[in-house]
Amino acid sequence: MMNLKRAGLAAIFAGVMVLGSANAALITAGDEADANGKVDDTLTSQFGGDLLITFVSKSAAFTSDLYLQVMGNPSVFLFDNTVAGGTSVTLGGPAALGEIWFKLSVVDTGADWFSGNLGRNTDVFVHAMITSLGGGVFEIGFEDLPGPFGVFGGNEPDYNDFIFTVQEVPIPGAAILLLSGLAGLGFAGRKKQA
Repeated sequence: MMNLKRAGLAAIFAGVMVLGSANAALITAGDEADANGKVDDTLTSQFGGDLLITFVSKSAAFTSDLYLQVMGNPSVFLFDNTVAGGTSVTLGGPAALGEIWFKLSVVDTGADWFSGNLGRNTDVFVHAMITSLGGGVFEIGFEDLPGPFGVFGGNEPDYNDFIFTVQEVPIPGAAILLLSGLAGLGFAGRKKQA
C-alpha cells in the first residue's frame, strides 16, 4: 500500500509540475533577416499541443484572410481582418518540434505572404514581425504590401495590417497524470481502511 501511495504522490507531483510549466514558453522562436535587415522569427511548437490564435487589430485598407500552415496539410482558415478584436480560434497545431507558420492572403491584391522562412515570399522580404509577449505568447504583425518597401514611403513596412497572438495551450496529459495520481491515493486510502 505504501508503494501505491508513493506512486500516487509522484504522479500528482509530476502532474502539478507539468501543469505549472504549461504556462512557460511552449513555443520558441529563431531569427532570420531579409535584404533590408528586418528580422522575422520562425516559431516552433515544443509539445505539439493545440494552438490558441486571437485577433488583436488591423490598420489596413485591404481585406485579408489569415491561415495556419501545417507542413504536409492544407491551409486552415482562421479569420479575416474584419472580425472583432479578441476573436479566438483553437485548433490543432503541428507535431512536437514542428514549425508554426501563417499565411496572410490579401484579398484585394491576390498576394499571399508568409511568416517564417523568407523563401516562401515571392519578394523574399519579411512580411511578419513576431514579438514575444512572455509566457509562451507571441504577437504577430503582418505587412500586406510587397517589398522592397522603400517604394511605399517611410511608413512601410509597419507590420500592423493584421495583428494577432498565438500560444500553445497546455497539454491535457498533465491533467490526466494529476488525476491518475489522485485516484491512486484514493485507492490506497480505501485499501488501508479494509
